[in-house]
Amino acid sequence: MGSKKRNKILAAIIAYIVVIASLIYFIGPMLWIFYTSFRTQPSIFTGKVISPLSEFTLENYKLIFLVTEYPTYFLNSLRISLLVTILSLICSILAAYSLSRFDIKGKNTLIMGVFSTQMFPQVLLIIPMFLVVLRLGLIDKTIGVVLGQVILVLPFQVWMLKGYFDGIPNELDDSARVDGCNILQRLLYVILPVALPGVMVAAFFSFVVSWGDYLIVSVINQTQRTATLTLVIQRLSASLLIRWGQVAAATVLTIVPTIILFAFVQKRLVEGLTAGAVKDE
Repeated sequence: MGSKKRNKILAAIIAYIVVIASLIYFIGPMLWIFYTSFRTQPSIFTGKVISPLSEFTLENYKLIFLVTEYPTYFLNSLRISLLVTILSLICSILAAYSLSRFDIKGKNTLIMGVFSTQMFPQVLLIIPMFLVVLRLGLIDKTIGVVLGQVILVLPFQVWMLKGYFDGIPNELDDSARVDGCNILQRLLYVILPVALPGVMVAAFFSFVVSWGDYLIVSVINQTQRTATLTLVIQRLSASLLIRWGQVAAATVLTIVPTIILFAFVQKRLVEGLTAGAVKDE
């Protein structure tokens, strides 16, 4: 009995060590960026881990708002991310439900074709994407950026939602069909309420990917009309004398909205990620 108790204590200690090490590994860099955003330029290069209070400042945040037109970039990022989320959800829900519920000719080939796009690096899609956007006359337009980012998030969303819809019993569709519901009514009033946690996960994924995207925006963007927050960080980092305090401040201002969003939808995200983990016998 004593040996079993010691083994349990040892296992608990190892588990806590792994958890703490993981937290330091993932959260440590973010905390350091937050800490750096309040330091002066000379303080950052002193090599000291802890600086005296006299070397802390809010000047980095003030300069971000004064120099970079941060509110414009923030609104651009918010508008583009919301449009990407809405458009990708509509497309992915319809596609995933169709692939999950209907016997479509060549369905397996279609699924493999959609999912295989995730095997290629994003940079390979830039040239054909740019040519398509250019032919459509959507360069430096919000809808051009939105369509480019939808291409990035749609395959994974379809895969994720299809797996979620597969876990919903077909009996729900049959019952709704008996009650006289058409396909769209079954999806809207019966399936989606049940699949809401999974839809929330898909929505959060598309929003975060769009919010943090730099590659697509850098190719399609030409003026401040479509410039986003990621471009602010790149432009601050591209100067001859990099002001690391301002770069850190811009990074913090870019990360905070997603953290706030996660705090609001955390419960739904956990439900969506854990749904289906336990299979009924």
